[in-house]
Amino acid sequence: MSKLNLTCLLSPMADTEGPMDIVNGKALTGPKKIMGKYGEIGLETAITFGEQNPNTLHTDILSVGRQKEVTTLQQSAIAMFQPAKHPGTLGVHALYMDDIDDKDGFEVAGILVAMINKLENKPDLIFSGRESFDYGHGVVGPSVARQLGYPYYSGVKDIALKEGITSVTATFEEGNDKMVMDIPLPAVFGTTDWLNGKDSARFTSLKGVMMAKKFKRTIVDAGSLDIAGSASKTVIQSIAPVMSERKNRKLEGDEGPALAKKAVDVLVNQDKALAASAAGGGYGSTSEAAINWTDAASLDFSGDVVVIGDHDGTVVRKSTHQALSQARKIADITGKQVSLFILAGNVESLGAGAAGFGADRVIGLESNHFVHPTLDAYAHCLDQLFTAPPAFLVTVANDFGRDLASYMATFFGGGLLQDVVALDLTDNKLTGSRIVSNARYTTRETITVDGCQVVSVRATAFDPVAREEAPAYFKMAPGDISPNASIREIVSGEQSRGIPLNEAKIIVSGGRGMKAAENFKHLHSLSDLLGGAVGASRAVTDLDWVAHNLQIGQTGTTVAPDIYFAIGISGAIQHLTGMLGSKYVVAINPDADAPIHTHADLSIIDKWENILEPFTEEIKGVLGK
Repeated sequence: MSKLNLTCLLSPMADTEGPMDIVNGKALTGPKKIMGKYGEIGLETAITFGEQNPNTLHTDILSVGRQKEVTTLQQSAIAMFQPAKHPGTLGVHALYMDDIDDKDGFEVAGILVAMINKLENKPDLIFSGRESFDYGHGVVGPSVARQLGYPYYSGVKDIALKEGITSVTATFEEGNDKMVMDIPLPAVFGTTDWLNGKDSARFTSLKGVMMAKKFKRTIVDAGSLDIAGSASKTVIQSIAPVMSERKNRKLEGDEGPALAKKAVDVLVNQDKALAASAAGGGYGSTSEAAINWTDAASLDFSGDVVVIGDHDGTVVRKSTHQALSQARKIADITGKQVSLFILAGNVESLGAGAAGFGADRVIGLESNHFVHPTLDAYAHCLDQLFTAPPAFLVTVANDFGRDLASYMATFFGGGLLQDVVALDLTDNKLTGSRIVSNARYTTRETITVDGCQVVSVRATAFDPVAREEAPAYFKMAPGDISPNASIREIVSGEQSRGIPLNEAKIIVSGGRGMKAAENFKHLHSLSDLLGGAVGASRAVTDLDWVAHNLQIGQTGTTVAPDIYFAIGISGAIQHLTGMLGSKYVVAINPDADAPIHTHADLSIIDKWENILEPFTEEIKGVLGK
């Protein structure tokens, strides 16, 4: 059996659930530094691979940061690995940098690539936690992959080495379906908080920790690395705590029907969050007007604001219109035109949905490789299409859009603002605000380099802006795509019902407190009454109580409805990150100290079993149904 070289990129990061401090207005830190959760999952997978394939794997661990923090982190990793017992070999490499907080994700990625290029064993498989470099928001992994010339895959749920260990089989979630792919190595995988059935790494013993302190690590001299071209492309202008503006009303002490009546009175008459004539509904209908596409052999995009469209294969999503609002804003300031790219198996049904929201022209690119899109397929197409970089590139800040933004920004050599909730242009440079560190802080960041400026926008932070001007439509050949991986199968899941979460005006969301899958019928009853959508916490989707594409949170969908009902949800940081943009939050939870109540406008302190049925009946009365 051949040898496999595996590399784990691990970073010490501030514990975002503990105390944190703002340093010099431009960096976040805290007294406790931990191994990033997502990087930890990658390390656990690497250790398990070695145990399953004795004497065939070599693992390298790479870290950059302050000496004390990196040393502590790497000793923990060594203790987990237990090199004296593990049937594989281990190398641990550290680069000490006291000014690590001054470097953005691109500069860190460049340093890591230089370290990788110095390794004796060139890696076949690299694990990089998607968010492990604190508030880098997924910049590092795609950038490392791009610089190495490796494909990048994130959000993998299951991964297994194939016979001969020159490729892997990986499973990804696509909506509520599962996509199983055969992926040749080398490749980089962005890990999240769940992989191969595990959501945490193994514990370390005191003996293991003591042994780890004796393990000989390689301390890398920065002067020995080729990092002259590595530089930050953005700068943090300011950091401020996120200030809660919730009403924090609490209702408790009465019987269920009385509490439900009071709650509806607050919701409808006092806070006027729900109008008596309300019907939530979704974003709206899509035009079915016929579109005349013009074939074009080539077009010049070098001065454009390019938007990469988000769609489900049949409908252009609201998120695309929201991203277009910011592209149009940039174009109006700079005098440029907006080109919307739609990459799909068939663009015919998507063209009409692209009209009327700020695009000057719509570019349709058709390929079977776009039916189940991968970053590799998109990048192969866009690399050939852009004979010169566009002035600006805009993506939607979902998982795919963030990966694509980092991947393409590295290709262009430009700057990137990731996951912005506000966007401005000053002296022809983009400046944006981001919500970071488990939604506790807002950073204000500016691109500092020349060239293409890339931005991924958190769609829920912006409203679409309708325009009367109709775009021109062009079809172009996508070129030779030839993606690295092949799709083995698509495993269809149970189709979710109702409106897409990120388009719903009202969301009724349930957590582990719902106690069983069959109890979600009560949430569907309320949601259907209000014309809304049903969502869930990660704990619920992990238990397979509801479809996985209903998960709201850091590793699920980010939403910002007019009303968000959190029922049986405790309010873990992971979930709060995905719903804090909601205009009005109603929480039903019997634990008065549950974190969700801090982030609610209206809290009902009681069991859902006592509240939901009378609450739904009261709503029926208000709506006259």
